[in-house]
Amino acid sequence: MKWLVVLDPLDGLISKTDTSLALINKAREKGIAVNTATIEDLFFDQCAAVTAYDINGEARRVPLREYDLILMRKEPPYDLRFHYATQLLSLSQTLVVNRPSALRDYNEKLIVLPFIEHMPPTLVSSNPRLIEAFVSEHGQAVIKSLDSFQGRSVQKIEHSRMEAVGEFTEQGRKPVMVQKFLDAVFRGDKRVLTLGTEVIGAAMRRPKQGYHANFANSDALQTGLTEKEQRIMAQVGPWMVEQGIHFAGLDFIGEYLTEINITCPTGIVQVSELDGRDLAGEIVDYFIGLI
Repeated sequence: MKWLVVLDPLDGLISKTDTSLALINKAREKGIAVNTATIEDLFFDQCAAVTAYDINGEARRVPLREYDLILMRKEPPYDLRFHYATQLLSLSQTLVVNRPSALRDYNEKLIVLPFIEHMPPTLVSSNPRLIEAFVSEHGQAVIKSLDSFQGRSVQKIEHSRMEAVGEFTEQGRKPVMVQKFLDAVFRGDKRVLTLGTEVIGAAMRRPKQGYHANFANSDALQTGLTEKEQRIMAQVGPWMVEQGIHFAGLDFIGEYLTEINITCPTGIVQVSELDGRDLAGEIVDYFIGLI
């Protein structure tokens, strides 16, 4: 069996905590030949292909159809380079996880909007007047660039301090997401990992300081799902699989669903350590079952 993992340059990844490396290492332990590549290594020459690197770092040109499975694990931001890469992957005859069309269709901030009833009060707009009215109504809010990740380009705003709106919207030309600020974030942002329709684990990310909660600057604490969160997941999980999204990371603050991460969900190393499980092994076995 042969897999391809498309991801960021290997020398920039943190071996102890990186989800992609954990999956690659586990797959190789199970006897799978895993090649790696960046999105720049994808190309089309009579067919969709890649300049792929084996475990020894040796490169060769490989048609994508020769792989049994392709994992798209390039981290955000989603830009034109990412977009074109998904188009090349869509030309492959091989199963790609997560499905390239889903990565194109669903921005990681906007994907959650079909489930607005489970979200905090939320506005998506480029209009500074609408944003100002929203913040005035709710007192405090967070403004997020739609292409932000790992808490970057996320800022708390108040009605008396709206300077960030012009910057984030590029003076009214670029849409952003604005959500009511939830004080529960100081207790933690819950990352919930899903595999297929099932929840495979969760961790509470409690900020070490401020309100930015992610694995990079937060304490990861053991946690489970509340009854309300379980009901939400029972609705969202099957919908994601219908879109070809088999591995995702959902974020909850105070039982409100805030984001669904589908491009490069992380956290399996931390959750495995907290729960005493081998999530990398469970995920690899699941992927094998898809083929």
